[in-house]
Amino acid sequence: MLTARSAGWLSAMTAASAYVNAKFSVGIDLVQLRRDREWRSRLERRLLKAGDNCTLFGMFDTVDPGSEALWFEGRTWTYGRLKTEANRFAHVLASNGVTTGDFVALFTTNSPEMIIALLAVSRLGAVAALLNTNLRDETFAHCMDVSRAEYLISTPDLAPLITRDIRHFTLNVSSFTEARALAPNIKFIDLNDTFHVEIDHDPTPRSPADLAVLIFTSGTTGKPKACAVKNMQLFVASNPISQDTDDPGKYYPLRIYSSLPLFHGTALFAGFSYTVGSSGTLCLRRKFSASSFWKDVAESNATRMLYIGELCRYLLASPLSPYDKAHRCIVANGNGLRREIWEEFKSRFGVAEIREFYRSTEGLGRALERDTFIIRVDTDTSQPWRDLKTGLCVLAKLDEAGEVIGRVRDRGLLTEYLGNKAATEEKLIHDVLKKGDCFQRMGYLAVQESSGWVRFHDRVGDSFRWKGENVSAGEVRDLICEIRNVRDAIVFGVVLKGAAVVTLRRRTAGEEATFVQEVYRELHQKGLPSYAFPRLLRISSSIGTGVTFKHGKREESKKGWNPAAIGHADDALYWLNGTVYKKLGVESWMDIEAGRARL
Repeated sequence: MLTARSAGWLSAMTAASAYVNAKFSVGIDLVQLRRDREWRSRLERRLLKAGDNCTLFGMFDTVDPGSEALWFEGRTWTYGRLKTEANRFAHVLASNGVTTGDFVALFTTNSPEMIIALLAVSRLGAVAALLNTNLRDETFAHCMDVSRAEYLISTPDLAPLITRDIRHFTLNVSSFTEARALAPNIKFIDLNDTFHVEIDHDPTPRSPADLAVLIFTSGTTGKPKACAVKNMQLFVASNPISQDTDDPGKYYPLRIYSSLPLFHGTALFAGFSYTVGSSGTLCLRRKFSASSFWKDVAESNATRMLYIGELCRYLLASPLSPYDKAHRCIVANGNGLRREIWEEFKSRFGVAEIREFYRSTEGLGRALERDTFIIRVDTDTSQPWRDLKTGLCVLAKLDEAGEVIGRVRDRGLLTEYLGNKAATEEKLIHDVLKKGDCFQRMGYLAVQESSGWVRFHDRVGDSFRWKGENVSAGEVRDLICEIRNVRDAIVFGVVLKGAAVVTLRRRTAGEEATFVQEVYRELHQKGLPSYAFPRLLRISSSIGTGVTFKHGKREESKKGWNPAAIGHADDALYWLNGTVYKKLGVESWMDIEAGRARL
């Protein structure tokens, strides 16, 4: 029998347990620990089963060939058909010299052709360099050089844009019907008409530590870098999470809708890889369209959608549609969704779950977390802040912005920058929580609120995000400074936009007008991608610096952009309207803030 005293102790302990659980998310963490163990066990079994065929192509061997793998523009493709077409194209590539370990550039639009090309390269044990299709001229040439690619595969819509002297194949199965004049050096491959011979030998043996693909990113400084993604990363990304496997009746069969480009990590990892690992269907669109988004989701019977923060903003800004809730999508998966629009997004579109990368939107438990942390950052240097006594890093407090870091358990499986050891080392920090440990900096600032909510805050250092791309502010600045008559410039991000402050050597009304007229054309000719153009431009007489002679970006960003309230008569403000920088007046600023003007 329970005595009064025992009952009192039990009541007190229950209350204390409830408090601890609420404050530190212990209950959530215990569930997560169980799920993590199951996830790791599942991954180990899949790697063991893959053996020496540890590739994206090899994953197809574990899926029923009759299952639907791809939905594209109303047409469907089974796993067996994609595999057959990839075998055919692999035969073409092999007969033209592509072999194990070669780097093959893919400059391809979202399509079955892109997936077939990616699988064919994987089939041969080669490495696919996934080029951003927005790249042009100097930046495109730089990425090609970094990739070391001796072969290039394009889709017919992009093939005419490539002038580089390289062994060039353009692939069509059924997605590209328009007739285009191709240069003599481009080999047009139509798998519907020819090349029905398949490779008859086993795939090239590949291990988890072998390279699989290159994904390009601007990083925090300099030109785009090639992230060398290994087979292990693809298997990790493809491994079904326990939240899904715990409730198969709710989450399976899995159908993921993505309008994000497959050269982007979100689409490749959370889209294609995760779909294959779950024996699901990837519902793919060539490019994002806010007006067609939910219609596609409904018609493809997608149960999950991929997003980046800006994508959700575009959807909320679109007119009401009968498809807003007439769909089967129950999960939105991605990153960069800010809290102020989260509830509005769920309410309008009826999506029950928002899943952010790093387990951020639904809450990240602090008490038992072992591999992912938020650490304090020195706001002046953008470097981790260290305790003066211990020399170790310090976890960020609740409601304090800090950088997300991930523990490095096996350096051999770490994603590194190809041919750039210095840049790889810059992403690593040692002696973080204890002497001898190693973590990788994610480049994101996040905030854990008192409620347990962990939200995306910003990019770390000299970069910002626009249209889902990480833009190197330093690279944009360097290109602006190459323009005639520019004395100096700084570039930084301001609430989902890129902004630039410029000083001119000779600032007369005529010289300022000439610069404003020429800046877009000059940056375009230098190969700057469209998403990286500063949307806001300030021409000033001077740019402040701090005591270390670094540009005062914080001070410049505090000035604001409202023409009626800036209080800096010497400054001239402009905004990018299409391909022309126009004077930023009170009316145009109101249109921008209200979302009526498209930046």
